[in-house]
Amino acid sequence: MSGVGPRRVLFLGLGHLSNGDVSIAADFARQLPADRFEVGFVTAAPVAPYVRATGLKVFPLEYPARGSDPAHDPRRNLAAFDRLVADFEPDLLVAADAFTLDYSTAWSGLSMSLLRQRYDVALGSFDQYDYPAADYLVDFYGGHRTRFPRLLEQCDLLIRNSPLNRPAPSEPGIVVSRMVCGGSAPMRVDRHRTGPPTVFLTNSRWEYVNVVRSPGMAQLMLAMPRIIHGHLAALQRPLRVVHVGPARWDFPVAEQIDYRHVPKLPPPDFHARLASADLFVTGNAVSVTLTQAVLAGVPSLLLDNHKILDVGRLLASGSAPAWLAQTAPELTIAYPYRVFPWGWHSFLTPVLTDNPYVDCFRSAGVFERRRVLRAMTELLDDPAARAGLAGAQAALLDRLDALPPAGDALDAAKLTGR
Repeated sequence: MSGVGPRRVLFLGLGHLSNGDVSIAADFARQLPADRFEVGFVTAAPVAPYVRATGLKVFPLEYPARGSDPAHDPRRNLAAFDRLVADFEPDLLVAADAFTLDYSTAWSGLSMSLLRQRYDVALGSFDQYDYPAADYLVDFYGGHRTRFPRLLEQCDLLIRNSPLNRPAPSEPGIVVSRMVCGGSAPMRVDRHRTGPPTVFLTNSRWEYVNVVRSPGMAQLMLAMPRIIHGHLAALQRPLRVVHVGPARWDFPVAEQIDYRHVPKLPPPDFHARLASADLFVTGNAVSVTLTQAVLAGVPSLLLDNHKILDVGRLLASGSAPAWLAQTAPELTIAYPYRVFPWGWHSFLTPVLTDNPYVDCFRSAGVFERRRVLRAMTELLDDPAARAGLAGAQAALLDRLDALPPAGDALDAAKLTGR
């Protein structure tokens, strides 16, 4: 990157099923000092309002209204991006996620190899999950394994967000940068509860996509909302459930639960709702919202699964717990997962092992009703349990604060055009 004038960085967040990758990249971009960096953000047109709400300059690309629109020509997007590169003159191109960018080629006209070959500009990508540590081998729910292409090896720079990644310096060419998540206060002071406790839930459109066309994944996708509702109802107490996501629950809700569904929220409103919650519940160990909750001091519970459970045999023999038979009668078998519903159990093992981040929230097996209810009750009502998480969060924040600021980290990388 040149040393004359502000450095110009162009981020490319081309996912459309989730705002997770875009959120992480936008969080990093917003930390770059305006007097030293000029930032632009390229997105699919439907995602542009979300990024614009974070205060960043957005350059939207055409996105087809339907999955296969014969009127959509990705060459128009490529031409528009050529003009943008010529006008913006970036010193660095950064993919919010190299794999998502490659998946977008059919509509965006862009790919990692095209960026590498077409433009004389340094190329970077976020590496949220430390793909090299897992040898690019991704396991999906049910046991299907896919070796992803080694796209990150084409990059001059990798950016790893912490948390999820460990807050420690890395080798040359890799920046480890702390997430700020909207500038929230590191530790939240608990307010006096005047009504029923609020449980916050969120999900994205990708959670409704059966990527490997697995019957087991389809069953889990149908069962999970009912299982979570069943756990909450089994607490037998008034609760307010705020659910942000594309589809509301389509089953009867227990009368003691005040269920409120919101399809989507602008980033500031989303963070405010989350930060005011008494408990955040998720089935996704790498959820950006989980990171936001940890940094905002919201007690959080991850519902995962580490073993194969032959639910069909248990149901047929009558030995299945009554609650499971009632909430998930269509479930025949359950597989390990750390990311609902895609799996990623083995893939995430390297990044989560000996990682202080996992001490900042509670985990319980989604099919272990007693453990789940005990964890929920303790996180809602037990000052010692909440204080324990707060202590782990404070220790992690101390380590995050020791990381170089985003701008300093980019300066230290000393990147130049090719």
